[in-house]
Amino acid sequence: MKIYLPPLMLMGLIFISSSIPMDGESEHLKFLMELKPTVQNLLHIPLFGLLAYLWLNALTKNGCPAKKKLIITIIITVSYGLLDEFHQSFIPGRYASLSDMLLNIIGIITGAVIYLQMKKVRSKE
Repeated sequence: MKIYLPPLMLMGLIFISSSIPMDGESEHLKFLMELKPTVQNLLHIPLFGLLAYLWLNALTKNGCPAKKKLIITIIITVSYGLLDEFHQSFIPGRYASLSDMLLNIIGIITGAVIYLQMKKVRSKE
């Protein structure tokens, strides 16, 4: 079960960060509110890329077959992205966004490609 701790911890951090109101009243992580909206949105790519990478890594350590782990990773990360967008719709100053979901998907694809390329390089060594 320890192998799943890294992706689950990142999911927790994403949930916590998306729970912070962006209405200008919160003092927690004020630097996030000072970032330009474009930068805030682009943070979805590395966050969900890392999440996909961590899930692929955990599922590999669990002995999951290649195609199955990719499908499971996509299902988990896309579903989590959708749930997070829904969750944000209840937070003051935040909203659910199709563009954020698309950025999540770009991140997921990027993270999966990086993971697979790194695995390919390691297998040649």
